[in-house]
Amino acid sequence: MENNLLQAGTAITDITPPLEVGLLTSSVAGTYAPFTSVRLPLKARVLVLVSGSEKVALVSLDLLALNDTSVDGWEDFKAALSDNITPDNIVLTCTHTHTAPESVALSDLYLTAAYRQWLHEIKIRIRKAIQQALQSTKPCSISIGSSRLEGYSLQRRVPTTGGITMSDALQPVSPEMMEREPVDRRVHAIRFQDSNGAAIGTIIHAVCHPVHEMCLPHVSPDFPGELCIALEEGATMERGSVTASANGGGTRSAAHANNTPLDCGVVIFLNGAAGDINPPTVSGGADDARRHGQALANAVREAVWITPAAGGLAFEHLEMDFPVRSTVNVSNPLDALARINAVAIGPLAIVFLPGEPFTDTALEIEYRSPFAYTLIAAYAENSIGYIPTAEAYEAGGYEAGPGKWSFLEPVTAQLMEAAALHLLDQLNNKTRKRL
Repeated sequence: MENNLLQAGTAITDITPPLEVGLLTSSVAGTYAPFTSVRLPLKARVLVLVSGSEKVALVSLDLLALNDTSVDGWEDFKAALSDNITPDNIVLTCTHTHTAPESVALSDLYLTAAYRQWLHEIKIRIRKAIQQALQSTKPCSISIGSSRLEGYSLQRRVPTTGGITMSDALQPVSPEMMEREPVDRRVHAIRFQDSNGAAIGTIIHAVCHPVHEMCLPHVSPDFPGELCIALEEGATMERGSVTASANGGGTRSAAHANNTPLDCGVVIFLNGAAGDINPPTVSGGADDARRHGQALANAVREAVWITPAAGGLAFEHLEMDFPVRSTVNVSNPLDALARINAVAIGPLAIVFLPGEPFTDTALEIEYRSPFAYTLIAAYAENSIGYIPTAEAYEAGGYEAGPGKWSFLEPVTAQLMEAAALHLLDQLNNKTRKRL
């Protein structure tokens, strides 16, 4: 009989580039510049999940983005990452830090020898990390935490008499601007713990552009890296307690003080649909990134947790071509091929969307999901640029392009939403058959 018990394993590896593998200085002009120093190293953090014959690897990269052009062929790149997990079941996500290499072919950096050597090395390191995580898997259960973080994110597209303006151009940010919708300030955590209650790893999901250090000439994972460091080092917390009901929901009980450290194991950061979400200030520097990361860590420590009913692992993958605008020259059609993934763990589903979708799209998918808990992760797999809503396209602004950073037709968000809901329905049917 097949053993469907959920197992998890983790690993971390360094993917810091040499300084000449530089940062994006202008997506419009297609320019890059070398780094001058390394403030913090970039990491690849891996979580491998196994249940019966199903194996899934979630890989969070401290990178801006990746696409078919920048990795010299997406399918070959993925195929080289493991002999034990099928390429479609390896889900790559980027934290979208802007102080990482220009790794999405917006400039000519991807053609340089230094970049190609770095790409070769990180492919080997990710492969070794996936193998290490797979070898370390052990039976586990999950708990789900939820919290909020106020004051660190806002709707960045601001209508003015001159058109849509970015919020960071309107300083200081007013209280009214901070309250503009849509914005998602929820913080989610999924903790995988072994039979002794020790953490194997923890997924953290939050929604915001990591641009505290944008265009500053040092390597840094920005606030996602600071978050991971803060939680992996551990600290005291006060947490709330929730008892789960049989249908996957939870009933809240009184919060109680707990002076034990919050053990997170390896922390995997998943950025949400942050295409239209920024922090209040941009390019403020390392102190801003550190404050944001530590504030997120505190939000996780203060989360209310539930333990859902046990459930197995299921995975779905699809690929589809989205329509490219006739006004944009996309030299490699595979850069417009969307790879969408969804994984279910009991009553929890995580949808992995490519490119930079907007908050409204994620909220609509979540609202219509058949699962009790649904997270929408963006910046996954090969980047296909910004995915504004149809209304945002009509309003204009940077995210609407057109350009290498925004080249798809306005109907794309609607098509992506339908594809994500299709995957969720397939997952739901698969998990119900196993009950």
